[in-house]
Amino acid sequence: MKRFFSYLVISALVIGMMGCGDFLEESSLDEVRPSTVTELEQLLLGEGYLRREQVFFYIELLTDNVQNSFSPNVNHVTLLQQGAPAFTWDPNMFDRMDELHVTGIDTWEKLYSKIKGCNVVLDMLDKVSGSEGSKLNQKGQALALRAFYYFVLVNTFAEPYNKEGLDLNTALGVPLILESAVKDEFPPRASIAKVYGQIESDLLEAAELLDKYGKDNVLYKVTPLFVSTLLSRMYLYMENWEKAAEYASKVIERNPQLRKLSDYVKIEIDEWFGDEIITYDKENGGVYNFDSPELIFGYGIYKNDEIFFQFPDISTYPGSVPVFAVSEKFISQHDNNDLRSHFYYQEYWKMMFPPVRGILRGNKSFSDNSSNPSQGMRVAEAYLNRAEANIHLFMKNGKDENRVSALKDLNYLRAHRFKQPYHDVSIADGQELLDFCLEERRKELAFEEHRWFDLRRCGMPELVHEITFTQGQVQEVRLEKGSNRYVLPIPKKVLDKNPALIQNP
Repeated sequence: MKRFFSYLVISALVIGMMGCGDFLEESSLDEVRPSTVTELEQLLLGEGYLRREQVFFYIELLTDNVQNSFSPNVNHVTLLQQGAPAFTWDPNMFDRMDELHVTGIDTWEKLYSKIKGCNVVLDMLDKVSGSEGSKLNQKGQALALRAFYYFVLVNTFAEPYNKEGLDLNTALGVPLILESAVKDEFPPRASIAKVYGQIESDLLEAAELLDKYGKDNVLYKVTPLFVSTLLSRMYLYMENWEKAAEYASKVIERNPQLRKLSDYVKIEIDEWFGDEIITYDKENGGVYNFDSPELIFGYGIYKNDEIFFQFPDISTYPGSVPVFAVSEKFISQHDNNDLRSHFYYQEYWKMMFPPVRGILRGNKSFSDNSSNPSQGMRVAEAYLNRAEANIHLFMKNGKDENRVSALKDLNYLRAHRFKQPYHDVSIADGQELLDFCLEERRKELAFEEHRWFDLRRCGMPELVHEITFTQGQVQEVRLEKGSNRYVLPIPKKVLDKNPALIQNP
């Protein structure tokens, strides 16, 4: 299979534009009339779930996990221009990318389309035949998915929940659409408090339903583990440390397993020169492979030509650097014994003589099985959520048991990611331990659509990107601490279709 995903920017630029007014238009969903719960289940699978899709390929370009390099290749220059609006935090990034004919930047439209699919299922549950247990299973899945999509939307297009001085009851969130029926009025933006309240309500109801009726759901469906992970993440963002730890524990109690990367490292001795040769079995060691013991839920793919057909299949060659790639500074922060720097990334040749490799992009599913997901949820997040929550509790109440618990979780995770033997880390100071935990979170969850949101909730620090449009002329672009650009702009096409919406500052 051809690898159209040759550049990180390709993954960053394959999504399209949307309008809120689309919710007011008739669509095929409005004409669907399933009569059985089995048909309703198929409707949810097709219209409510993310499958071979990504939510936003551009999100990593906003973070400090990515760097830019100049290449004179004409195709590379085009990709540079198309990726620059996101990489430079342009206040009109979506409109600029639209002018550059970037397709697929439709985060808003895609998520609201999926919400509409969930609403259709929820509205039709009482109108179809089938067992009550099957209906309630579908209800739990639809509620959890709807909550997930609203969680992503409100954290993309609204201010962080924990922003200092923010009035959650008046700060603008995103429109809440909870019914499938087409209405005449345009939906305005609900408050952040109301959106989070709906997310929490949907998830708590889903948790109860799926605990009873969804325990046998497979990995490509919503499970109780999905709901508990998302609740843990939500409470972490809300700084409700007790609840964040509680729901992370629910995940770990049900499935504590992680993939041990050292099991997929092979060390041989060159029979001629006696040198040590290390090979990494990424094919079988991917944490997002469907056989991974830590996979909770997956969507999106890395290796499907149908998604990436708009972009040329450009192969890097020695001396031709990728336009956007994983930050070398970030990779250098990994310990020499940390196997994640080998297993979590796709490499490219920087030089052939002597052979030198660089890091091109994140990839945690190297198997040739094209059905393996590229995004989703893993048990590793639960360990990190619980550790961070316990550190904050330790800093708040001084109970050493919280510090010890956090260290236990972090060392357990690291033991599955490092060369063996692994030696536990011990840190006594709360702030030092928190900083250590957040760095572990960055390394573990890099390129899984977490970093940008973690930066937002952790004080919106200053970021600096260097970009080169002309060889030898490096421009420094700065995202100031607490900048309004930590909230993405609502695309103009969306505003044009829904006059009730108010643009972000």
